[in-house]
Formats: sequence, C-alpha cells, structure tokens
Amino acid sequence: MYRRNARQPFLGLLKVSLLGVAFPLLLTSHNWAQANTKQESSVLYAQTPAQSKPQPSKPADSKKINLPPQEKKQQEGEKSDEDKQQDLPCTVTVATLAVVVVLYLGILRFYPLLLLRLPAELKVPKTPITPAEFKFPLGFVIWLKYRPRVLDAWVQKHIDTFEKKFLKNETVDERKDYVSLPVEFNKQEIEELTAIDLRKTFETEKRVRLLIWGEGGSGKTTIACQIAKWAIEKNDSKRLSKHLMLPVLIEQELKLQSGEGIKPLIEEIVGQIQELSDGEQKIVDELLVEQLLRQRRILLIVDHFSEMGQQTREQINPDFREFPANALVITSRIEEKFNGIDTKIKTLRFDGGKLAYFIEQYLKQCDKWELFEWDQEDFLQECAQLARIVGDKKTITVLLAKLYAERMINAKENASLTERSLDNIPDLIIEHLSKLNRDVERRTAEEYHTLEPDAKLIAWKCLEQNYKPSYVERTSVIDALGKEKADNALEHFEKKLFLIKSGKSGTIRFVLDPLAEYLAGLYLVNHLNENDISWRDFLAKVDNNPDKQEANKGFLLALRECCISKGAEAKVPSFVAEEIGKLAGLNLEALKQEQIKRRIRLLVANLSAPEANAGDKQRAAEELGKIGLPAKSAAPAVIKALKDKDSKVRFTAVQTLSNLGNNSEPVLQALLFMLTNQDAQIRSKAGKALGRLSKDSQTVLQALLALLTNQNSHVRSTAAEVLGKLGNTSEPVLQALLVLLTDTDNNSHVRSTAAEVLGKLGNTSEPVLQALLVLLTDNNSHVRGIAAKVLGKLGKNSEPVLQGLLARFQDENFNVCCYAIEALGNLGNLSELVVQEPPEPLTDITVEDDSVVIVNIHNILLDTHSTQALGKLASTSEPVLQALLMLLKHENFIMRAKAAQALGYLEYKAEPAIEALQSLLGDKNNDVIVCVAKALAQLDSAPFKPSHFNNNVIAKNH
Repeated sequence: MYRRNARQPFLGLLKVSLLGVAFPLLLTSHNWAQANTKQESSVLYAQTPAQSKPQPSKPADSKKINLPPQEKKQQEGEKSDEDKQQDLPCTVTVATLAVVVVLYLGILRFYPLLLLRLPAELKVPKTPITPAEFKFPLGFVIWLKYRPRVLDAWVQKHIDTFEKKFLKNETVDERKDYVSLPVEFNKQEIEELTAIDLRKTFETEKRVRLLIWGEGGSGKTTIACQIAKWAIEKNDSKRLSKHLMLPVLIEQELKLQSGEGIKPLIEEIVGQIQELSDGEQKIVDELLVEQLLRQRRILLIVDHFSEMGQQTREQINPDFREFPANALVITSRIEEKFNGIDTKIKTLRFDGGKLAYFIEQYLKQCDKWELFEWDQEDFLQECAQLARIVGDKKTITVLLAKLYAERMINAKENASLTERSLDNIPDLIIEHLSKLNRDVERRTAEEYHTLEPDAKLIAWKCLEQNYKPSYVERTSVIDALGKEKADNALEHFEKKLFLIKSGKSGTIRFVLDPLAEYLAGLYLVNHLNENDISWRDFLAKVDNNPDKQEANKGFLLALRECCISKGAEAKVPSFVAEEIGKLAGLNLEALKQEQIKRRIRLLVANLSAPEANAGDKQRAAEELGKIGLPAKSAAPAVIKALKDKDSKVRFTAVQTLSNLGNNSEPVLQALLFMLTNQDAQIRSKAGKALGRLSKDSQTVLQALLALLTNQNSHVRSTAAEVLGKLGNTSEPVLQALLVLLTDTDNNSHVRSTAAEVLGKLGNTSEPVLQALLVLLTDNNSHVRGIAAKVLGKLGKNSEPVLQGLLARFQDENFNVCCYAIEALGNLGNLSELVVQEPPEPLTDITVEDDSVVIVNIHNILLDTHSTQALGKLASTSEPVLQALLMLLKHENFIMRAKAAQALGYLEYKAEPAIEALQSLLGDKNNDVIVCVAKALAQLDSAPFKPSHFNNNVIAKNH
C-alpha cells in the first residue's frame, strides 16, 4: 500500500517536470513568430515615407540624432517591447530548469530510492523496420539515477537482512572465529592484518583488486570472510571504507550455459543478492547490480579461484575491460598474475611459539576460554604437545591449529569421547585431510572413495627411505598404488587437494611435513599391527639410522602418538610406544606424566559415559581421587557426577573433589550445593572438602552463614562444621554460632556442633564463655560433655568456669565426667583461684555406651598432659583434691584410674591422697592397680605438704 501511495506523487512530480520543460518550448516558438511579424510591419512602415519624400543622403549618425523626439521615443519603445518578448522564453526555461533541479536534488536528498523508478533505457518494440526488440540506454538518466547517494540508500535498506543471511552461509559460519596472525602484506611481513591496513587502499583507489594466496588450510578463506565482515561493519572507524559494501561470495563453478562474457557472473551475483537481501521482492534490474559493482557498493569475493575450472576462471577475469567489479577479493593457492592487483596478502605458517597465543585467542573468540583459564598449566602443556611434534620450524597452518583447538575443547566438554571427538593428534590429522577433501567434492561434485588409505600409503613412501619427509620417485608411488588408479590418485592429491608437489626428475613429496609423518605413522600401525617381530625389526632399523637423533624425531613422535591412540584397536604390542619414545629422546619422567594424563582422560571418559553403570563411575571417581592434584583438570566431569542418581557415586565424587585440590569457583559452588543433600555422609564429606579448599573465599563464607538459618537442622550443623574448618573468627561468624547454641528447634546436634566450632575458633570472649557455661547444664548429656571439653580447650582461667566443671564431676553421665576431668586438666595452674565449697559426692554415675567407654579409657589413660595438669591443679585447690579423692571410690574403674593418675602428679605429699591410693592396691581391676602403683611411686619423691593443709583435708574427707 505504501509503495502504491508513494508511486502516485512521484509520477505527479515527473509530469509537472515534463510539462515545465515542454511549456517554455511552446512559448518560445509562439513569441518568436509574433516577434518576426511585428518586425516586418515596422520595416514596411519605415520604408513608406522614404519613398514619397526623398531626402538627401546623410551620415547614419546625423540621421539618428536628427530624428524628431516623438518618433525617436516610439522607436525605442518598439525595440524595448521586442527585447522583452525575445527574453521571455529564456527566463521561463531557466526558471523551469531550476525547479526541476531543485526537485531532483530534493528527491535525492530525502527520497533517493524513488530515483530508482526512473527509466534507465528506452525500449524499442519489434516493428517491420526493427526485426527484434532492443533497449537503448539513456546515459544521462543513468547518471542521474545511480548516484552514490542512491546506491548507499539501497545498500542501507537491505544491509541488515543481507548481513544476517550472509553470516549464516556455511563457509562464513565455519570461519566466524577470526584470530589474526602474521601475514605477508605487499611483500612485507606484518604481525596481524587489520581493517586499518586495507582502508587506505579502499579509500584512495577507484578500483581495488586484492589477492589472498597461500597453501591449503593456511587461512585464506578466513581472511576473506573477515574482510567481508569489515565491509558491512556499522561502526565507521572499524569499517573497510567510508561507505557500506555488500559482500558476495562466489565459491562454485559458474553456470556457463547462461550466456557469454560477463553475463553468467552478473546472473550469479543477481541471484545471490536476491537471496540475501529480500526474498519477497524480485530484483530484475541487472543494471542496478552492475552499478553497485562499478561504484564499489558490492565487494565481490571469489574463493578457491585456483581450483576452479578453466572456463569459470576465464569468465571471472579482472583483466577484461568490461569486468564490472571494482572491489574484488580473490583467494588462490597460487600467486595469480592479474593486471592491476593493488594488494597481495600471502598467508604464512607459524611455529610452536605462536601456537599458544593463537589457540588462546581462538578459544576466547569461541567463548571456551573458561574451560582452560583455571588450569593454564595444563593448557600450555597441551599446546606444547603439538609444538613439540611440529618442531621449531614454521610448519603449523591455521587449519591444523584450529582443529587442534577443537580437539582440546572436545576433550574438556565431551568427556565421553566418541570417534569424532578429536581426542588425539592422529584423528586431528585425518579430520584435516577429510575436510580438505569435502571442500573439493563440494566444488567439483566428484567423490574420491579411497582418500585415507591412499594418503597413508603415499605418505609412507615419502618417509620409507630415511624416516623423514623427503622427495621420492614418482614411479615407486605408482607401483605401490597400482598403475590402474595411480594417475587419478596423484592428480587428486596434487591438483585438487594440493597436498603433494612435484620435484625435479620425476619426484614428489608431501607439502606439509607433520601431515606426512602422521599419515605414515598410521600406515605402520595398520600394516605391522600385532606382529611383534616386524616391530622389533623396524625399531632396530631406526636405531641403526645415523640420523635418528634429530631428523627422525618428528616422525618418531608422530608414530608413538599413533601407537598410543590407535594401538589398542590395531593390537600393537605394549612395548612399542615406550621404545619409540626412548628412540625419540623422551625422558622417563615425561613419559610417566603423559601416561598419567592419558589415564586421567580415560577415567574421565568412564565417569561421564552415559552407558557406564554406577560401579564403573564410582571406581573411576575413586581412581581420580587417588591421582589427586595432577587430575585437577578432571573437576568438571566430577562435578557432573555430583548429580548422579546413585548416592555412592555422589559420595565418591565429593571425596574426589576434595582430593583434587581444585578450588575454582565451579567446584566451590558445587560443594556448597551438596551441603543441602539429604544424605548425611555426603553433607559431611562436602563440608570437609569446603574446609580444605575454600580458606579465603568470601562467596563461600556468605553462603555458609546463610545456611546456618536453613530449615534443615542437619544442614545447619554441617554449615557450622565447615565454618570451624575455615577458621574464620570474624564477628558475623561468632554471632551466628552463638545463635546456634540456643537452636530454635532444640536440636542437640546443632548445639553441640556450634559449641565445638567455637572451641576450634578459640574465641574466649565473655559471651562465648557464658553461653558454654549454660550448656554445661543442658538436658542432653552429649551437649554437656562437649561444653565441658570446649571450656577446657579455651583455657580461660575463671572461677565460674572452674565451678561449672567441678559440678560436672557428679554428672550422671560417665562421658560428661571424663570431659570435665580433662577440661580441668587442660586449664592448667589455677593457684590464684579460691574455691570455697567442694562439690557434693558423686553418685549414680552410669555408662551409656560401652563403645564410648572403650574409646575414652584409651584416651584418658594415655592423656598424660591432662592428668598432670589436673594433679597440679589439685595441689593448689582443695575442692579439686577432694573431688579426686572421691573419684577413687567411683564404681567405674576408669574414673578410679584417672583419679589415681592425677593424684600422682601432686606437687606435695598429701597423706589423705597416699592413704586413699594405698587402699586401692587391692582393686579388682589391673589397670587401676597399675595407675595407683605409679602414682605412689611419683608421690614418694615429692616433698611434704605443710601439716595444717593436710589436717584440713583429712578432716573434710572424714
């Protein structure tokens, strides 16, 4: 509707313009005739009186001067009218033309696309005079119609849709991740190619011819696609030229039956523009496309020019005078010799030193750098592997490096490695070879079915003589391939894949040495397979080769890699890879580390394989945990195992994460999530792992503080335990733990855990001591015992603490009594304290758990430091001494033994203590008798206590 409405005013404007031009022409012809008539009448009128009244002849000037005034005035008036009538048509014409010019400029300024509706040619129909219809171009209208502003407006209208569809092109999409590398720019090597390097050429030259040439897989098409992206860049400062250009990529043979000359090329470009710009509106104006090409609003890119057929190459020939493309980019494997090439870009190989940089930038372009960022040491080792293989020479192509980077990504993301995951260099080489062949098949529509075996055989023939890539007699390769197929095979590899090249005297060799070495290695693995004798003969030949140290190293490393990655499938003997490594000069430690890495990859594959059962996954996780720190790169796969359906797998995965020592953010977040797991064992393991890995993580700290208020009591307890392991003594942590001491759910485990954590943190502030003293009277015996233990550990010498611990001597729970005794012993010398009232005698002490008793007797009898400190405390504190004397009569032998041990460390001989100990020499428990005998022996060498102290104690005891 809009187009119809827009057409009406435009046609109206055209009619006005045409009338404006025609009207002054009509006026001009009428006034001109009228003026001639009046001029003739005036002459006749002037001649009449001259005939009737002849006058003597006078000079013209005197005659003019002597005219009567009235006649003179009349003559001047007549001349003035005549001049006005003659000037009128010119004035109208100029005015009309001015209106037309203003109108045209206004349309050009505000509605430039309307000018495309002007006819650019005159159609002459078929008549008896003209046997066929033909078109007569209107040059001046073409100049008005296809102004740069009009073409820019057309490009701007279609650029968004064009760009979106162009970037989805298979060739362009495969090369969306561009990493700049050194190239030879007009015979001068530069570190990286940018739009700025090319902008000067595109802005100063009216015609741009740009050639990108180099070997296969060296990045020619990638550079061409990047130039295309610079051409459609919206940012002026990053764009290739001042105006936008629509890139058109030609990579197929032209349809030659369409016509001659440049017509097939124009039709191909029109078809692409139709498809990429607007699928609903058909573009029928080939003249528009030609003007877009000539005025550099289309950037024509011809890819694989050297591989195209002869007829297509002849039609895409910029040497033709009528060739329309004035912005042309050509990629070729050879240095084309076109006239007028403004810029030449030669792609270069690069060495191992550039490899790490290239892969890092490529990973960042792919948004995959986070897979390697936290383990850059492993990343550098991966890069060094390829660099070691290719050596110090510049032998790495862009395609090979990209495929290697993809292999690294696949190894990280797809732990379950499949046939096409490119987890090893040999697969990488085969993929490189296949990709080159797919490109050829797509262009030529011809299939080559024996690519891989033929490539391996040709490569081996090129290395067979001295185990390094070199020229070989063409006839020997023909004999190996078979004469019936050799010519076709060699032509395919040389003329289409460009992988081999001919030398002098009928020789050939591989273009890329690493490709030849790996293909030859794969040939040997498949050819010798499990034949032990053949492998030993081969190794002996290599060992006897005088060039084995350096010249053969690349091949030996490639062969070893082939044996490791493909040896199991081919049943290669296990000794082969190790022996080849020795011949290549690898040290045993490096071999061991590489074997560990391969084992890690295998375990990761088993852990993540969808078909693996729970037992296999658990064993894989356990083995990774045993490897420990070297397997930290396996963390992503272990994190995935935390979501396994089997609880044993999840438990083992948590333990493995703890052993790996990987404290990256994903690992910590995964362990934090496991703190909320329903399985208590998993929560406990996750807590221990966090305590080990997240010492300085504020994110973890805040998450743990939040978990302290979780509705699940087990989650709260686990979070508190982790805080204790972290050792954070900040005020927020302290306040949160104090709240847990009075847990709202009355959960004893939460309270005891919080108390233990406060003991670990070592905070002896008054709020903490008061809260722990309250717990000494808790209704849960375990909480009371933990409170006593923590108070002894904190070592705060205060009267309330001593009174509270002494009161636990008479606790009904045996374990609480033990904890109280140990706590008092840990408090050390309390000589400054004065305890006024001794505790009441202990009665009805029971043992809740025999297993706890067994553990406690072992700990108590061996804890010499605790009993020694308790004996010294009894030397200066009468209540403590009386408590120990009463414990000698306890029905539980452990309590009697513990009391005897403590009394043996009295600093003075105390008669009540000696008498009480002597009375226990006949105890029914041997452990008690041993402790009593040792205590008496220790007291025998101690000095006597003043008599008044002993009498006071005796009196109280009786």
